[in-house]
Amino acid sequence: MLCGKGLWAYRIGELDRAIALAPRMGATHILYKVAQGSSYYLGSVQAAQKITAAGLIPFAWTFMLLENPQAEAANVVNAFRDGYQGFVFDTEAAVLRYRFRQATELGERVIAAGVDTLKLYNCSYPNISHHRSLPYDQMNKFCRGGLMPMSYGSFFSPSSTVPHEEQAARVIDEWTYGHHEYWAGRWGYTPPIHPILAPYHDEYGRVRMSPEEFQIWLDRLQAHAPSFLSVFTAAVVNENLLPGLKSFQLGVTTPETPVLGLEVEVDVSPDSQHLNVRSTPSTALPAIGRVPHGAVLHSLESDASTRRKVGQDGEWLMVRLPDGGQGYVAAWYLHLRETVEVGLQVEVVSPTVGYLVVHPTPSTDQPAVTQVDDGVVLEALEPAADVEAKVGVAGQWLRVKTPDGVEGYAPAELLALVDTPFTHLVVQSAAGLNIRRADNGQGDVIWHVGDATIIEPLEAVEQAQDKIGKDRWIRVRTPSRHEGYVNGLYVARQRLPDVRQPVEDSELPYGECAWLFGFHAAGATSPADFRYLFQGKDKTGWVCFTESIGADPSHGGGQDYSPWSYNGYGVLVRLNNSYHDSGTLPVRTRYADFARSCAAYVQKSRGCHIWIIGNEPNNVREHPGGYRRPIEHITPEMYAEAFNLARRRIKEAHPDARVVPGAVDPYFALSLPLTGQRYRPLDYFRQMLSYIEDLDGFCLHTYTHWLDIDLITRLTVFQDQFLRPGTRHEHYYDFQAYRPFVEAIPAKWRDRPIYITETNHWVASEQPWWPGASLELGWVNVNKGWVGAAYKEIQRWNSTPHAQQIHCLLLYRWSGDEWALHNKQQVLEDFSAVLGNDFRWRR
Repeated sequence: MLCGKGLWAYRIGELDRAIALAPRMGATHILYKVAQGSSYYLGSVQAAQKITAAGLIPFAWTFMLLENPQAEAANVVNAFRDGYQGFVFDTEAAVLRYRFRQATELGERVIAAGVDTLKLYNCSYPNISHHRSLPYDQMNKFCRGGLMPMSYGSFFSPSSTVPHEEQAARVIDEWTYGHHEYWAGRWGYTPPIHPILAPYHDEYGRVRMSPEEFQIWLDRLQAHAPSFLSVFTAAVVNENLLPGLKSFQLGVTTPETPVLGLEVEVDVSPDSQHLNVRSTPSTALPAIGRVPHGAVLHSLESDASTRRKVGQDGEWLMVRLPDGGQGYVAAWYLHLRETVEVGLQVEVVSPTVGYLVVHPTPSTDQPAVTQVDDGVVLEALEPAADVEAKVGVAGQWLRVKTPDGVEGYAPAELLALVDTPFTHLVVQSAAGLNIRRADNGQGDVIWHVGDATIIEPLEAVEQAQDKIGKDRWIRVRTPSRHEGYVNGLYVARQRLPDVRQPVEDSELPYGECAWLFGFHAAGATSPADFRYLFQGKDKTGWVCFTESIGADPSHGGGQDYSPWSYNGYGVLVRLNNSYHDSGTLPVRTRYADFARSCAAYVQKSRGCHIWIIGNEPNNVREHPGGYRRPIEHITPEMYAEAFNLARRRIKEAHPDARVVPGAVDPYFALSLPLTGQRYRPLDYFRQMLSYIEDLDGFCLHTYTHWLDIDLITRLTVFQDQFLRPGTRHEHYYDFQAYRPFVEAIPAKWRDRPIYITETNHWVASEQPWWPGASLELGWVNVNKGWVGAAYKEIQRWNSTPHAQQIHCLLLYRWSGDEWALHNKQQVLEDFSAVLGNDFRWRR
């Protein structure tokens, strides 16, 4: 447990002040900034030496960006190499939002490098529940030293009328310790907590607390008796605050209640015949007893500590004696007394880093003895029950033997049982993988999936296992429900289990929702209040507003969506240049103006952080001039150009914004009037994504063509030869169309949320309709269970192992056109009935 007081510094000039102030406030540690993102600062080693020479303990800290997890992990290694005794990750930057995958990779790389995770700390906001888009769950898995919440005075502005006592109580009692207690229960373990105080009220440290006000904060913190506290930063700590800090009484850490651990046996020379027992782990005091050669003792330390110490010169072990007493004995005269069940094998699971390191003891205190690659099978040298309990668990070490006979300890969280049944395969081919009709390699190609796609074997596990990595054919099903054969040379077992759980609504920031339900509405100024349908259902849902903002950055627009988001609803807003013939995007020469117009609208709006840019850009009716008088067509490259510009400008105005490309029309494949060019919807989608720099989610549309529940799950396909049914160009004709689009998302973006913002049955008919027939658009006002079936299908997708999560399915639409639902009572009864289900996305 970390004990003492710390002072932060982040400039070399500030370091001198920190060292000078340290003894006057009773500081034991200096926390010095050594990195930002992937950049490690020159002079960090000299700073560590300077801190150590002053009799203080140097800790390193970094301002995380997670743009390059490999480089940021290397910064950690460099800091410990340079003499720092701990490392703190400052996890607050807006760019870290939703970078869960990158944080997980950072942890994998740090562990693989052999860093002692008990010396790693996560610096967080104190109100964790308000910042669920930051990767705190992932960071806490490997920052085993504990949590350092930023309990700052700057949460209340200098002009705040909230009394100082209430400010301190809110930040320290309610947020720092209250949120910590709540999330410790959710995480299943309680990370040590080491609060950070900041004695100022503005973002620049200019409006500072008086000694009297700061003492209020110290008193609130004193009630919680932390074993370690620190102050940010030396530059803003007035000297009149030092006496209060020095007189602050730290809490006393209580060791865990001893439990009987591993058995050890006394092994002394024949001449000695016995081993002394002492009251302290040294020879400074006389022995309090002795035990004979061959005596069996119980360790009172953890299994990891016992294994590390036994047989090691200079180590002392606390033990329970045969007569019930306890004391310390010299560990170099002990050996483990345990029966190991031989036979359990474990596999290295480190696909991101590609290896793990094996240490001689269950810690990183000593240099690694060897390195083993991802996928290598090791022999476990511990009892089966211990092996099964440890594999995959952070902070645990497992004793193993490598194929070349080297024994040591490996981090158990990077190991999996070899005999664990697998349920899915993963494609390992940069060019993707063909799905064939027959199992001889000569059959027609009926589909194609990208690299890293998770597919389901349709053979017995043993049969499929025998074919993996060989030139043999395995029958599979893809996420889009295409069935056929793939070559075993290009697939591997999906070794990591899907342990995601339904998200809790309380974990999410305002403007997001855990449940899938909701409606596509008109603009924010149009009547669209369907919330009465949710009354008494103990849940909320989503709404998507669509706004026409034009390409004039001085439009003055913007809306307040907080009446929705602050009442627990997820809010999506689609920004269009205009509608119909005026174009969802303006002409290309106005893309830069449209981007600035988007940014201006976002900046002047409240209560929304998810923005969709344009609508169905592949459909000519959304192009400038429309289908009858087209002025310009929106190609995939052109849409990506407009999106990239808009996203950059929006992020400049609102760094926390989530910016999402507009949905592609899943059924439009007609020729463009000006050029004659035809795009298959999936081809347009893939090409569009290939030109997009980055994105924060995906927007999809999916429908049935008439009212028929079976069309929700039936694999109907276009018969147009351009879409070539039975080939890799095949396109689904009804609701299942969403699946190939999700499947086509590149691996680098498969951690992003998906929003289905439009669904309905297209024509007001319960009979089949085909292009060319007369039609009436809209919903049929009958309750056939279509709505319930649609939500159950999306829930089925979300429940599938490893499926990219769909966060909402929105009925099109509440009011405003032929598909208006506000007056379709029978359909709304269908919707109300499905609200009784607990349909949530997982993470």
